[in-house]
Amino acid sequence: MPYINYPCKKKFTLILDLDETLISFKIDNKQENKGILKFRPGLDEFLQNMKKFYEIIVFTSATKQYADPIENEIENNVKYFDFRFYRQHAIVYDNYFVKDLSRIGRPLDKMIIVDNMPRNYKLQKENGIMIKPYWGEDEYDTALISLGEILNKIACNFNDVREGILFYKDDILNQVSSNFSKTQK
Repeated sequence: MPYINYPCKKKFTLILDLDETLISFKIDNKQENKGILKFRPGLDEFLQNMKKFYEIIVFTSATKQYADPIENEIENNVKYFDFRFYRQHAIVYDNYFVKDLSRIGRPLDKMIIVDNMPRNYKLQKENGIMIKPYWGEDEYDTALISLGEILNKIACNFNDVREGILFYKDDILNQVSSNFSKTQK
């Protein structure tokens, strides 16, 4: 049975990982559940823009108890996430958690997953965009801005997102997946 049982209100669905994709959270070893939270540069702008074209799902391998407070802080007074999925929604495959898109309840040709760990979407590689990890240290990180531009083009020019991902493969590699930062030229 799919996780979502009713039709999508948008043409496409964007699935976003949380840790090292949208945020960096470094746990304080002295205090459990305390730490330093940093949003990836451009996060609010990215989510506002994506909301125009995509149903947005945050899908983390973390627990609900860990993720909800962070996701609430991201949303603050604006609802970006249509759905939230957690560790219990992933499947265990080769001793790690895999996000199986076929369980979500949306057509695979309409879903894109963005994650800093490609093994997390290994069952539907053609739907995945690997984003470079965000550790909270690069204040000039432009990955979300570049990703947003590519995702806008995919939404406007393709019916099958997998064709769009393939078409923009080089741009994704150079601007989103690599450690290249425009401001560090």
